[in-house]
Amino acid sequence: MIPSLHANSTWRVLAIAAALVASTVVGHAQIAYQVWVDTHSLITNPAAPFSLDFQLNDGSGFGDSNNWATISNIQFGGGSAFGSATTTGNVTGSLSSSVALTDTDPLLNEFYQGFTPGSWLSFKVTMSTNVDSGVTPDVFSFSVLDSNLFNLPTTSFGTDTFLEVNIDSATPMIATFASADGSTAAPLATAVPEASTYGICAGALAFMAAIVRRRRSLQQVPRAS
Repeated sequence: MIPSLHANSTWRVLAIAAALVASTVVGHAQIAYQVWVDTHSLITNPAAPFSLDFQLNDGSGFGDSNNWATISNIQFGGGSAFGSATTTGNVTGSLSSSVALTDTDPLLNEFYQGFTPGSWLSFKVTMSTNVDSGVTPDVFSFSVLDSNLFNLPTTSFGTDTFLEVNIDSATPMIATFASADGSTAAPLATAVPEASTYGICAGALAFMAAIVRRRRSLQQVPRAS
């Protein structure tokens, strides 16, 4: 059976709306991950006291402020934060609430604060993913500092980070690393769709459904004889 003109038009509208959803979601230049770290081996580690360290550093070297990162929902699995935060560059917040970083300083945008480790650590990191025009991307990283404020050694090829994101595309890869001595496994990072993305999709799908209903109702109107 040959499709009707109305059917062809409906499918064209649906295709356009689907393309709109896809392009809007792709253009939504930010990502979010829920991160979980097994920290039980740090409880009796002689390198204590420890600090959590977050950095968002500018790849262009100009401090262009084109990217930001927020760490929220920080849980310590039986441990806790202590002391005051130390910040460098455009950074605010504390481990008891949330931390916000922007790559305003061309050299270093850093936050660190002491914590007593529990069995595990978890947090949500949300960041923008605007790519710098130069060859060096902006980079977000998470590390654990020892009592001398040195990074605990990891398998991250010299940077001694547990988690690292080189913002080299709108959907960059997130790299995780274990401790060099194997006592702490690499963090688990699970992608978390943002609520705004859900809203975009829901709105576009509602629009598509309305178009289909409208065309069906028009097709059912009796024609004058």
